[in-house]
Amino acid sequence: MNKLLIQLFLKINKLFPHKYHPFDDLKNGVSDMNYTDFEYDHCQWLLDQYKDFIHLKDLQWKKILEIWCGWWWKIIYISEKYECRATGIDLNLHFLSEAKQKSIEKWVHNRVEFFEMDALNMDFPDNEFDYILMSDVLEHIPQTKKLIQESSRVLKKEWKILFDFAPYYHYFGHHLWDTIQIPWLHVFTTEKFRIQLYKKSLENFPDANKRLELRIWRDEYWEQSFTYLNKITRKDFEDIIWECEQMWSFQSCTIKYFMLKNIKIFSFIPLLREIFIRHIVWVLKK
Repeated sequence: MNKLLIQLFLKINKLFPHKYHPFDDLKNGVSDMNYTDFEYDHCQWLLDQYKDFIHLKDLQWKKILEIWCGWWWKIIYISEKYECRATGIDLNLHFLSEAKQKSIEKWVHNRVEFFEMDALNMDFPDNEFDYILMSDVLEHIPQTKKLIQESSRVLKKEWKILFDFAPYYHYFGHHLWDTIQIPWLHVFTTEKFRIQLYKKSLENFPDANKRLELRIWRDEYWEQSFTYLNKITRKDFEDIIWECEQMWSFQSCTIKYFMLKNIKIFSFIPLLREIFIRHIVWVLKK
């Protein structure tokens, strides 16, 4: 029965148009899991979401930290455009190597630094940065409250943390849209089923193992799970931010919710609101 369901879902999947994913860009027929061009092209859109709440020119010459910056192009773009002193941290040594090379190619290596570092336990001194950027990060790091607490420590007083992320009930909140285009799949299926479905969808991909290693992890009992998501919802995040405001003297400067187009009316229905939010932008001032 399960095999039949998987085949059925794969056929349903073909009914949805393929949405471009960075993994679609292949080198020698194999994806290198590279988000660089996507991140670089996306960065101005991201900055535009903040311009109603911060003066983008204020970024010039400031010290900016990007947490869990992945393929680094956002922080390179910002440093290139605003000539700021930029720092990026991650735990992936391959990303670090790529980042340093890209910063040289873009001639910003004299003002951009990259460190292998845990965002939950940073080596930076207190009050070190003017801005902290967390773009598409909050849905991946499990200890969200600790992340904000540690960010508060290294942020200067009166300066800001810039968040943006897609909450878990976003229509592609399953984060499998490199091959699975069925919206809200994670709302009405089990994780075990999605793992099986994703594996089946990758059968003809030469880089299938790389994609599986990125997304799936086995615990000590050999049970598989998607470990790259913490399943944070809009409400979860709002509750965490409320606690952070009370504990660490933060002030919410703004919240911007991006709803699905054409069906925005459903966002006013409390029980449906969560699933029609596609992106959240949030600014916190210390």
